[in-house]
Amino acid sequence: MAILDTVETHLHALKVCPFHQTVLASTLLLSSYLYLRPRAPPPRLYPSPRTQPTTLPTRLVPTPYGTISTTELGPATGKKILLIHGITTPSIVFTGLITSLVSRGYRVLTFDLYGRGNSDAPADLPHDERLFTAQALFALGASELHWDKFTIFGYSLGGGIAVAAAETLKERLEAMILVAPAGILHRNTMGLLLRLGRKGYVPNALATFIARTRRLKRLEVKERLVKAGERDPATDISMAAEWQADHHPGFFPSFISSFRYGPIYERQEEWRRVGEMVVGEKGLKVGVLMGEKDDVIDLRLLPEMVGLLGGEERVRGEVLKGAGHDLVSARPQEVAEFVAKVVESL
Repeated sequence: MAILDTVETHLHALKVCPFHQTVLASTLLLSSYLYLRPRAPPPRLYPSPRTQPTTLPTRLVPTPYGTISTTELGPATGKKILLIHGITTPSIVFTGLITSLVSRGYRVLTFDLYGRGNSDAPADLPHDERLFTAQALFALGASELHWDKFTIFGYSLGGGIAVAAAETLKERLEAMILVAPAGILHRNTMGLLLRLGRKGYVPNALATFIARTRRLKRLEVKERLVKAGERDPATDISMAAEWQADHHPGFFPSFISSFRYGPIYERQEEWRRVGEMVVGEKGLKVGVLMGEKDDVIDLRLLPEMVGLLGGEERVRGEVLKGAGHDLVSARPQEVAEFVAKVVESL
């Protein structure tokens, strides 16, 4: 009877009380809106053809922004290292380094950034630190192991990504290793066309057209070398970038978006915040390795990098003699030795 009395009381209130009537009408309108409102369309994707030749074992992982390709090797009990590659060449660039690290007993995980290699590319999202950090989390979450403590390794653009992601991953990071990293490059070193492109004054369609036109000029030479047996697509690192340009519809848009929005230029404040993690209670171990003859990342930036990330007493900064920007693929054993110096100091 009490329930019936309550219902009857509320029905009577709806008949005579404007407040109750307003609440009911608002509830009905809100419910109708939530039910009838148009759903957000799924993100447009540039699908990878997933035909890139590679000797690495890969695993395809579905994500909200397209399927990504990951590789995980090494003993399950080994110290864990997450590798993030640069703006152009996908994770095949780490083939020699992965072999060296696994032989030392490390567990290694890497993935193709969106729009590179065998990973799809979201067409409508900026390729910035938010997207890259989310992708790293997707790759970590898809592992059969629990990556609760690990080292993050970033090469070139991947270095900028590693620093940007460190704040999100700080409770799980033991060390951070940056090799020829982007992140604090100075804009005044860019040419006029690059500055215009960075600011968005060069439309993506035009930038893509220019990039594709330059690529077409090299196709004939490349095809002749492959037919002659002088280059193997599965092991030739430079051919991975060429394959993308020739076959992956998302490569050029992703490259341009990464250049425009990615953590490449003048992120000093971001690096300084991570430096506070290094010198604070967290005590994050950090190593920065540069090639003596790097023609992409200015070697003179090394002291600034070390200073922003905590100073010489806390950050291991080294120069690999005679090495260029390709030191990860050209000198994998020596890069692995540097990794071991940092990781084993934990």
